[in-house]
Amino acid sequence: MLIQVQPVSPTLNFSTLWTVVENYLKKIRVERGLTITNLSKLSNVSTTVISQLERMLIQSTQVTKNKIINGLNAEESSTSKKWKYEEVFPGNE
Repeated sequence: MLIQVQPVSPTLNFSTLWTVVENYLKKIRVERGLTITNLSKLSNVSTTVISQLERMLIQSTQVTKNKIINGLNAEESSTSKKWKYEEVFPGNE
């Protein structure tokens, strides 16, 4: 039995999907000079989870992502920009 599958949207392609689910965690971490280990200690999230989140291999809970945001903000000085959830994980609110 053959089943014909129609795309959900004729304009949707894999690059569009990637844009929707990307995050800026690695970019921000590297710009701040943090290693995965440093961020892990600041956020109390395992290095494995951080690495997998950066590579989009897993979808973590909002609680875990908030811990990472808090870790990024803990690293910043009081006069520096504070990161917001939607800036690091857009489209994942």
